[in-house]
Amino acid sequence: MKPALRRLLVVVALCLLPAGWAQADLVVIVNARNGVAAMSRSDVINLFFGRNRQFFNGIEAEPVDVADSHPNRAYFYRLLVGKELSEVDAYWSRLVFTGRQQALPRLSSSDEVVRWVASHPGGIGFVEISKADARVRVVYELKP
Repeated sequence: MKPALRRLLVVVALCLLPAGWAQADLVVIVNARNGVAAMSRSDVINLFFGRNRQFFNGIEAEPVDVADSHPNRAYFYRLLVGKELSEVDAYWSRLVFTGRQQALPRLSSSDEVVRWVASHPGGIGFVEISKADARVRVVYELKP
């Protein structure tokens, strides 16, 4: 499929989605007991792109991603670094191929991300703000 046609189909699909679903307020969450109260945008980028492997307090970070089919994945990376999923996936492919990093685990739903982060002391992920509960702590809010 030609890139122009693919972009047109994506735009049409986004226009057909309910407004709240296409533009969910996304937040980065960590395990509530890991001691991190807030993070900067660069802190989040460094953890999700494998540049840092620990939080500032020394706890090993365990970032988790969502499946390609999840609507928030493309939105998260676009807001965080201004990149399309193909660019993010190419970056990770290079890291994995060279042996510098393992690919992030991918989960199928925001509820699974909350459960995973809550059960791992160094867990960090992203979800809609409405999904964050007492088991996790919001450390960064992504702004459109």
